[in-house]
Amino acid sequence: MNAKRYTAAAALAASLALTVPTAPALADGAASTRNIILGGAAATLLIVNHNRKVHQVYAEKDRRQAQTAQERDNAWAAYASEKNAYDNLAAANTELQKEVAYQHKIIVQQRQELAMSDRPLRTTQVARVPQRYRAPAKHVAFVRHAKSRVVKSNDVASVSYGWGQP
Repeated sequence: MNAKRYTAAAALAASLALTVPTAPALADGAASTRNIILGGAAATLLIVNHNRKVHQVYAEKDRRQAQTAQERDNAWAAYASEKNAYDNLAAANTELQKEVAYQHKIIVQQRQELAMSDRPLRTTQVARVPQRYRAPAKHVAFVRHAKSRVVKSNDVASVSYGWGQP
């Protein structure tokens, strides 16, 4: 910005240097008119440069305000989005809690029904698995253990190893 001021000052000084007469001034109106016009031009140049600088400052201030408003709006939009996501997650958690409570209630009821049933407990042996459906050697210990397991007829869960029918 200083370079523009120096240029304007140099231009003003040059125009004043050209207007300074080397010969004695005549008392006619031409020189006076010329000096008034050059002074008005210099004043106009100074005013135009000042106004341009003022408008530049205002434009920068407006740009910063717009950027700040955009950042504020972005932050507000991000907050609203996160709040909606949290509300949706909270609603989903509430539904899951209701489902778990319902399932727990059903399990408790089934346990009570089993405990109150008068049926005698029967035991059965798990069928042997044919050789072609047997698991690899590393699972043999587990399979042998499963073969000797006694299953009660009142057990709620069933054991299946996916080897098909014997």
